[in-house]
Amino acid sequence: MPNFMPRIGPGIMLAATAVGVSHLVYSTQAGGNYGLSLSILIIVIVFLKYPAFRFAVDYASATGHSLVTGYAKISRLALAWLVVGFFVDMFIATGAVALVTAGLMISVFNLPYTGPQVAVALMVVSAAVLLNGQYSKAERIVKVLVLVFSVLAIVATVFSLPLLGSEERGLFAALTPDRSLALFVIAMAGWMPMPTNGAIMYSKWICEKRKVTGDSFDHRGAISDFKVGYGLTLVLALCFLVMGTAVLFETGREVPQSAAGFATELFGIFTTVIGNWVYPVIAVAGIAVIWSTQIALMDAAPRVTARLFDVVTGRPDDAPSRYTTFLIIQVVGVTIMVLFLMGGFTKFLYFATSMGFIASPAIAYYNYRAVTSAEVAAEYRPKRTMVIWSWTGIIVLAAFAIAFLFTSLG
Repeated sequence: MPNFMPRIGPGIMLAATAVGVSHLVYSTQAGGNYGLSLSILIIVIVFLKYPAFRFAVDYASATGHSLVTGYAKISRLALAWLVVGFFVDMFIATGAVALVTAGLMISVFNLPYTGPQVAVALMVVSAAVLLNGQYSKAERIVKVLVLVFSVLAIVATVFSLPLLGSEERGLFAALTPDRSLALFVIAMAGWMPMPTNGAIMYSKWICEKRKVTGDSFDHRGAISDFKVGYGLTLVLALCFLVMGTAVLFETGREVPQSAAGFATELFGIFTTVIGNWVYPVIAVAGIAVIWSTQIALMDAAPRVTARLFDVVTGRPDDAPSRYTTFLIIQVVGVTIMVLFLMGGFTKFLYFATSMGFIASPAIAYYNYRAVTSAEVAAEYRPKRTMVIWSWTGIIVLAAFAIAFLFTSLG
């Protein structure tokens, strides 16, 4: 274990960005509302998005640059899609995670403030922690929080297994194709295990890791780190689906629509399957892990946006980073969004996940273009099986995005 921990990092940062809305909220809601019926969907979506994230590893390892550089060499249209994707991460996704974190804190500490107010305070505190712009600090914080919470989630899932189908409850819902189901499936798929623009953040984290560790974090090490982190996102998604099914499905209990109400129900799942004594532990761990998601987003999104700004304006690669400037811009933008522009917790999360989903096929396509470009050595380029896998994902994600647009506008 002592030798294993230093070798991982970016993969756990990737897992941290996934644990937030897609896992704590959508996986639990999927189990509570539909039982295990959507488990195959979760597995398929995670499978289809795999190449887009794997290409981030290959490109960063081959070139020493993040995918922002790759996009810049493809076309201005590719950069435009990247701007769309990182508007989602910089403001919308970060705001959604801040609201979930705020809901957990309000539930645990019975705070006399609204979700948006607490979310803004958390943004300011998180920015203060990251203000010096050191990737290694964010990695250390996130690594501990995510691994501890993962152990607790897996233990709670094991305890919840005897409750599956208890009291003659079913395990699967009779799915009726309708607009509400379609919108939920598409929104969940948008952030399951995370939006594909998370691959751009991941490529930047790989570059930052190599700055800290040097050549010891080589291509093989980066792939191993990626498999640990990406595999963990699938395990945790299924854990929360199982717990939601075991505790909420066909019990008559509705999944709350407010951030604080959902947090109370989430912690109630753990106390139901393990016991009331675990509440303090899971409350602290739950707040910690969702805060780690926020830390990960606030570390990566300003980094990538700063690099994107440098590329667009023609600044050289070795120019001083503007991470701090864009971190402050992020805090101000999210503050305006959550205080004045959101129309409720559920609607805001739906908007955030839907925006991420629309951009997914384009991001997956341009990741493929980047890793198959001339600047990438042949040994790092995808083999035939991975190419077919990638194009299958791009086509299916594009079909989902088109279906979403027709469903939303219909």
